Amino acid sequence: MKKNDIWRLALMNAPFAQEATSLDFLKDLESDFLYNLVKDEPPTVIAPVLHCLGYDKSSGVLEKCDTSLQKEVLRIMYLGAAVDPGILKIIANALRRKIEKKG
Repeated sequence: MKKNDIWRLALMNAPFAQEATSLDFLKDLESDFLYNLVKDEPPTVIAPVLHCLGYDKSSGVLEKCDTSLQKEVLRIMYLGAAVDPGILKIIANALRRKIEKKG
């Protein structure tokens, strides 16, 4: 099984958010920018961010990560439960501040 097949299986089994979240503003950003935005965050932050982005966008970000980070993020996404909306707001506010700093 190829690496992309494993990603596809894990991402397709992840319970992607169907309702709007405080992270929806990230959906308009390019994968390269998103990767640079989250690359230094822990997997426990990256996973809910990618979870809210959907398959195409999340796989575009994930392919830029190193292998160990990919595995951990996919594991969290696949096994993880829904993230509290309050936590998503905290993550969203922190990412907005990072975007403002980057200009």
